[in-house]
Amino acid sequence: MRKFRLIVLVLCVFSSCTKPQKLNLVDPQPGRTLESYQAAAKSAMIASPNPQASQIGLEVLKKGGNAVDAAIAVSFALSVLRPQSTGLGGGGFLLFYDKEKNKTVAIDFREVAPLAAHRDMYLRDDKADTKLSQDGALAVAVPRLVAGLGYLYDNYAGGKISWVDLIQPAINLAEQGFKIYPRLAEAIQQRKEVLTAFPSSKKIFFGKEGPLREGEAFVQKDLAKTLTEIAKQGWQVFYHGGISWSIVNTVRRHGGILDLKDFYHVKIHKMKPVTGTYRDYKIVSMPPPSSGGAVLIEILNILEEFPLRRRGPYNARTAHVITEAMRRGFMDRAVYLGDARFVKVPVRGITSKEYAKSLAASISLKKATPSNSLAPQHGTLNESDSTTHFSIVDQAGNAAASTQTINTLFGSGLAAEGTGIVLNNEMDDFSVQAGVPNSFGLIGSEANAIAPGKVPLSSMSPTFVFDSDGRLFLVLGSPGGPKIITAVLNTILNMIDFKATPLQAVAAKRMHHQWLPDQLMVEPGLYPEEVVEKLTQMGHAVEETPNASLVMLVARTKEGWVGVADPRGAGVPMGY
Repeated sequence: MRKFRLIVLVLCVFSSCTKPQKLNLVDPQPGRTLESYQAAAKSAMIASPNPQASQIGLEVLKKGGNAVDAAIAVSFALSVLRPQSTGLGGGGFLLFYDKEKNKTVAIDFREVAPLAAHRDMYLRDDKADTKLSQDGALAVAVPRLVAGLGYLYDNYAGGKISWVDLIQPAINLAEQGFKIYPRLAEAIQQRKEVLTAFPSSKKIFFGKEGPLREGEAFVQKDLAKTLTEIAKQGWQVFYHGGISWSIVNTVRRHGGILDLKDFYHVKIHKMKPVTGTYRDYKIVSMPPPSSGGAVLIEILNILEEFPLRRRGPYNARTAHVITEAMRRGFMDRAVYLGDARFVKVPVRGITSKEYAKSLAASISLKKATPSNSLAPQHGTLNESDSTTHFSIVDQAGNAAASTQTINTLFGSGLAAEGTGIVLNNEMDDFSVQAGVPNSFGLIGSEANAIAPGKVPLSSMSPTFVFDSDGRLFLVLGSPGGPKIITAVLNTILNMIDFKATPLQAVAAKRMHHQWLPDQLMVEPGLYPEEVVEKLTQMGHAVEETPNASLVMLVARTKEGWVGVADPRGAGVPMGY
């Protein structure tokens, strides 16, 4: 009997019979239970960061709209509900899975540098002035969100719901208003100095007694008029009418370089997603100019060389090898990645299994690799966590995952006069100048230097995961700047390696390493003290810090679909 038990134990060590691991979960937001962030349904599901947006998307699905129809309606609604993180003045990425064709396409509608932009535009006395790239008119890139949504409607919508009807719920929200929720009130307070610098912005976010506060009514009449014009005249009016003139006029008046020609030449790019495998699953994610998909797959490829499940999620060696894989992935992000229409990006090499094996072999199991020893610094890259993401699966099994942004909180802080549109500060996502530190400490290179018409590098990672039978298994993504990649990574590892439920996979506390700064950032309480001590002895600089990434997940189950909104936020999943 003893010999039999020994044989079973050995078999389990080298197979997948390890029991699901108990994960350390974050606490839900005040007034909510952890279970309130999860919903189950047989036919269709949406997970978004706002309950009103989720409801709008659900109604579209119930009326027979497909995942793209719902995505368009949700995007316009979020532009009203979350002006601090997304909107008509921004851009983003979207993955669409067509179940009938069994094909996924990637749509790039991220902002682009103006035609008058140049690599030294933020240098003053040979030094970068990051204030210029972060606040005000010179920080504004050409917005492409509306063009992207129009492209999606023209090419992938289900055909049962009109363009006007998809935008009308957003118009209603803007006209009728809603109560300022806690995060929006906090964001206004955080950026009040920039917002008050521009009368057009102050008019939107300030009342007679100062910044709008939690619980106050928030009505956006100008934005409602803009949305109505787009609904009635089509998405092209944004780029060939009075809206673009108002944006350009406002930006020029405050020292920016946007021109009407920038709007006339806007194009949307359909691309092949970047793909890879992890264990028995297929990973499909966003290609450059997003770094998210390539770096995610590179890290997963490295980790495939290690038996993570054997030791469990809270073993020091597990934490060590995940950290080392992240370190190497983010190093390559800094050195090689940029807009592939301007620079050669070695995606195939970065995502190859052979390359991952060589990186895995370079990892010592006993000590950390100092980041500075891996590669030289090449410049800096800033990226905000003020972004939004939603995930959708429709009744036919099609899926959409989209991450959208105006970059930092309220973007540039400048609203286009008379439109209600808050303009992005996406120019700050370029490498402004080598060696200039930024708030995230991210490193960039020549590949991400400013050029006219170029898209700044991003970490946005809308992602699909397919099981070994080719069935859609996970639809996910997140805001969070560089932590987007690791939030998606952590969730996938929790589902595949540690056999977590969808809710546990999203709610589990996370870790993050981005090469530089050389810090292992962990959510408070992620690891026991003895594990932190062991990691420190191995040479890791462990720092406890909150994680702002809000993963929105839709997962396949035997009964249908489960949606999860990250309990770090206020989102609500809905389905039917």
